[in-house]
Parts: sequence; C-alpha cells; structure tokens
Amino acid sequence: MALLEKINSLFDKLLKQVVIIVMGAMLAVIFVQVIARYVFHNSLSFSEELARYLFVWCVFLCLPVVHRRGGHMVVGVLSERLEGFPLKALRLVAQFLTLVFMIIIFKNGITMIQRTYFQTSPALQIKMSYVYYALPIGSAAMILNTIEEMLKTLKKPSSETKPQLHLD
Repeated sequence: MALLEKINSLFDKLLKQVVIIVMGAMLAVIFVQVIARYVFHNSLSFSEELARYLFVWCVFLCLPVVHRRGGHMVVGVLSERLEGFPLKALRLVAQFLTLVFMIIIFKNGITMIQRTYFQTSPALQIKMSYVYYALPIGSAAMILNTIEEMLKTLKKPSSETKPQLHLD
C-alpha cells in the first residue's frame, strides 16, 4: 500500500501542476478572445474551440486531485447517521461504485481515442483524439486513488469508523 500511496502522491503533484497550466492557458485564451472581440472588433477563430478542449482536460485532471482531498460533493443523509460497520460498508459500496464508474470512463475514453484518431478539429486542425486522452488519464488516476481509499477503509477497524463532516 505504501507504493500505491507514493504513486498517487506523485500523480497528484504532477496533475496539480498540469491543471494550473491548463487553467492558466484557458484563462489567457478567453481573456485574449474578449479583448480581440470587444476592443479590436475581430474574433479569433480558434479561441472558443481551444477553451472548450482545455476545459475538458481541466475537468478530467481535476477529478483525482479533488478526490484525494475529499472535496467532491457528498449527500450525507446516510453517512452522517451511521457509525461503525454500517458506515464502513456504505463507504466501501460507494468506493466500489466509483471504481466501476471510472473503469467505464477509462474504457470508453480509450474507445473514443481510437474512433477519433483520424478526425481533426474544425478550427485548430488537431487530432480530436488529443481531446479524449483526458478521459483515460484522469480516470486512471481516479482508479488508483479509489483503490488506495478502499484499502485504507478495509484496514481501518469498524469501531474507529465515524462520520466525517466536510464543512470547508
């Protein structure tokens, strides 16, 4: 498990840096587009497409980063009322369903890369498969995070399992 934690930690650091770059690029492209449109009355032909593709990358690379910090929204109707083994079982079920969903996203991401390999985007003229690489990369990191989380949950004694309130 220590190896998995190290791998996830490295992935986390790398993804955080990439997300910062992607968000900065997205912000810069949108800012330049607004200036070009409203100041110079001339739109850039590629800016909206590039911003959209950067947003896809940002979403899928942020999934594991936010998940690692427990930042995703949760509906705490059950988890806030349970303790011990029932709470542990609920968490394991939720983690298992997350794992299944991420495996589906990973598999479908690979399929989309294969299907769009020969297509090019209208404005940027890049391979559309480049856009879809975000799906397997983000979901693979999420799968590793979820496996680590499941192992931690399994290791922890049921008596120590208490509800967590995220009031950040």
